[in-house]
Amino acid sequence: MFQKILIILLLISTSAQASQSRTLTIFAESNVALPLTKIARQFSRAANVIVSINFTSADNLIYNIDNGEPADIFISGHNAWIEKLHQKGVIDIYNVGYIAQDQVVLATHQKNDLMPIALANNNIAFNDALKILDEDKASLIIDEDGNSSGFFAKNLLEKAHLDNVRVFSRIAEDRTSLLSAIKNNKNNYSILLASQIYNKADFKILAKNSDIKIFYQALIIAGDNMEVAREFLKFIKSSEAKIYFKSYGFIVN
Repeated sequence: MFQKILIILLLISTSAQASQSRTLTIFAESNVALPLTKIARQFSRAANVIVSINFTSADNLIYNIDNGEPADIFISGHNAWIEKLHQKGVIDIYNVGYIAQDQVVLATHQKNDLMPIALANNNIAFNDALKILDEDKASLIIDEDGNSSGFFAKNLLEKAHLDNVRVFSRIAEDRTSLLSAIKNNKNNYSILLASQIYNKADFKILAKNSDIKIFYQALIIAGDNMEVAREFLKFIKSSEAKIYFKSYGFIVN
């Protein structure tokens, strides 16, 4: 059973209003949960819309869409699944929102007492840091590849051709968060997204990957509720929404 979070935001004051209210269903990756929940709440109040949000991995969200579960907006930074939706022809190709950017980083716990001295250099290149971990026969924990975090981490490790690093990948059924897994063994490392550890004092970023550009997109699912979906798409691209993304470590223009 995969991990799933469903949030419903209601801004209805009377039963008469409730019968007339519009609805919006958003499918989004879990790592955008914090800013998106606040953005959706603001939209709900401003537009008098009942908003429900399903947060889980991108591949589970696509599976749900394929099986007829209603959705109006799909949000992900996962390139493969975004392209898959394009190929299926279920989205409004004329209304796509590029809402925020993210960055792949190599990180560990602040109290990692086995970290090689060479990794203490804040200017170390990402690939050089991976080579040091390979020589040290270190352990890396990455997310499942159904999430953007795990997808990009897996691709980077395949290209790096490391021989000695021990890689542990979370499975979809694992309800333990990636950060909790690192906390449980402070000498482990992880390739993850900068937004995942933004303002989290327990973690230290060792290197940043400047080659991969991660763009979160909001896609409108074709259907009867596209008018409300377009309103939300306009709202999520606004300067007000960008403030929320920026406050949680995402990069906005």
